[in-house]
Amino acid sequence: MAPGKNKKNQPKRAGGRRANYAPLAHTVGARQYFPYGWAMWVGWVMFGLLAVAMAGEVVAAGTDGYWADLLGAVLMGVLFTWMFWLFGITRLKSE
Repeated sequence: MAPGKNKKNQPKRAGGRRANYAPLAHTVGARQYFPYGWAMWVGWVMFGLLAVAMAGEVVAAGTDGYWADLLGAVLMGVLFTWMFWLFGITRLKSE
């Protein structure tokens, strides 16, 4: 310690060396399957609603016998569900 300095004026250290190696809270347990950050939540909700709407369209087109619409609804439903999943598991870089 330099002369004239006392321990009261030193900045406090938080955590410790082992704290740097701990996993982030949002990457452990069930939280790793949910979005992290507001932009990811917006995309997750948007593509989730679109996937539900496409599931309804698959049922409606199937019962009416519109086979071309059924094929398009199935393809779009799979794509929207995939995007819904990706928005849920992808992590934003904070750097």
